[in-house]
Amino acid sequence: MRAHWVIKTNAARVLDRLGIKYELRAYEVDPDDLSAETVATKVGLPPEQLFKTLAVEGDRNGLYLAVIPASEELDFKALAR
Repeated sequence: MRAHWVIKTNAARVLDRLGIKYELRAYEVDPDDLSAETVATKVGLPPEQLFKTLAVEGDRNGLYLAVIPASEELDFKALAR
């Protein structure tokens, strides 16, 4: 039997630390189509139930981590505030 390894993201580690339940789902990545709709179809969920983790480097305060719904765009002005 082949071992199955899961590499957790930093976001998953934070959820673990906070005791928040979640489910990781594996899927084949198509680098030419990373849309929420495509990923949602591959994992069998509606796009509004998927989240993406984005790392952003600020010009004054270092790195920020944003977790947003996969179907949304990051609002840089809101993040800066």
